[in-house]
Amino acid sequence: MMRGKKILDNIFSDTGEFAVRFVFAVVFMSFFITNCLGQTTFTDEEIINLENDFIYLENMVDSLAFEDSLKTILVSTLEEELELTNEELKLTNEQLALTEDKVKLVKPSWWENKWLYFGYGSALGVSITLLINQITDAVNLF
Repeated sequence: MMRGKKILDNIFSDTGEFAVRFVFAVVFMSFFITNCLGQTTFTDEEIINLENDFIYLENMVDSLAFEDSLKTILVSTLEEELELTNEELKLTNEQLALTEDKVKLVKPSWWENKWLYFGYGSALGVSITLLINQITDAVNLF
């Protein structure tokens, strides 16, 4: 019975020496077991296949990096194009405003109306015709 009490005193001691040794032993044993029992041996063919897979994956990573750089360049190009398009739109709106102002300046006034000129021409034509008729009648009287 004395021996059991001594073990319990060691386990539940104030220094915690037993707990530290126990944790160390568990970690050491788990590491040892996983390293010794967890090793896998590959055949030459499996090693060649794995190497080929690694080379393929490295090439894929390189191609994805290259594709990413191309897409980054494309995005920057499209952003510049968007800025230029916005600038062009702003200039087009300014040109439209200037054209509207120009139309207001060129728009004919009321005295430059084509119907007014038509009326002037018709009145002048009728007046000349009547004047010629009166002159002819006056010449015929003599």
